[in-house]
Amino acid sequence: GDSAGAHFHIPPQWLTASMINSTTYANLIEIALNELDWPQMGASTGYETTHWSGAPVGPVRSFYLKLWENNHCNFKDYQCIAVNGMRASAMTTTMLTVGRNQTVDQPAFVTYALVGNDVCTSHPGVYTSPESMYQSVTTTMEYLDTILPSGSKVVIMGLVDGRILYEAMANLIHPIGSTFNDVTYAQFYDYMNCLGISPCFGWMNTDPNWRNQTWAAASALNSALRNITLTQKYRHFDMLYLDTPMREVLDIWIKKGGKESDLIEPVDCFHPTQIADYLLAEYQVHLLKTKYPSFYPPVNPNNPVIEKLFGNQGGYN
Repeated sequence: GDSAGAHFHIPPQWLTASMINSTTYANLIEIALNELDWPQMGASTGYETTHWSGAPVGPVRSFYLKLWENNHCNFKDYQCIAVNGMRASAMTTTMLTVGRNQTVDQPAFVTYALVGNDVCTSHPGVYTSPESMYQSVTTTMEYLDTILPSGSKVVIMGLVDGRILYEAMANLIHPIGSTFNDVTYAQFYDYMNCLGISPCFGWMNTDPNWRNQTWAAASALNSALRNITLTQKYRHFDMLYLDTPMREVLDIWIKKGGKESDLIEPVDCFHPTQIADYLLAEYQVHLLKTKYPSFYPPVNPNNPVIEKLFGNQGGYN
């Protein structure tokens, strides 16, 4: 995955004058060393609530925890190799860090989720081509076929429709303008693009033509990803393509009385919040169980025995 998979989060209090106090920067060094990533609380591999100053706020309910509830033998059997800025071409080598023994390990569930960077740079109109995407992802899948045990599952997630960022945030006040209510996200986007340092010129842009062009490029890449799952077959795992359900999750949240901005990180205005990750994990589990049940593992009938013998299985510390 990329920074979304790594659960990138910049503490808003770092940039909000009214929130700065003696504890605001207490864990700055640790957070910086972790590259502002919080995978221990993320949608894929989250398992605990971190209580550092500046940590994401909200419930932790990850896909890993759901799998552990199904089968307690999955305890601590997770890996997050998501990297900030990851693109499909770079994932061909990053995937080499996956630890799995094809002979002695149990089948794995792999989520391949590069949801943004192949259409995101600080430069206008720079996108990965569908041909390059197809080649990079098939190379990665071919490697996975050499390490994953038979019966494994691979879910390839599509690139997100990032137009929702502007729709949700443009007219709201960015934390750097919170003191005088004088800097909107739209103005922040223009400023970042003027400096040439925006993490995504295409999505974080006040020009709807650029946002629509970027979605057209993302849609072409999603077609390439979907085509891989329809045309390629591998010996040791089955594949499934799913759209990244950010719009669906937004709709669910709004129906519960929430706001779109609750689900988008306030500082970078580019990543899902803790609440969004919670909802994304819940949605993925529901989707697999109801529409693709062969991709969701069965409940281990021995879970009560495992609990009786091992209790909390040693915890995570």
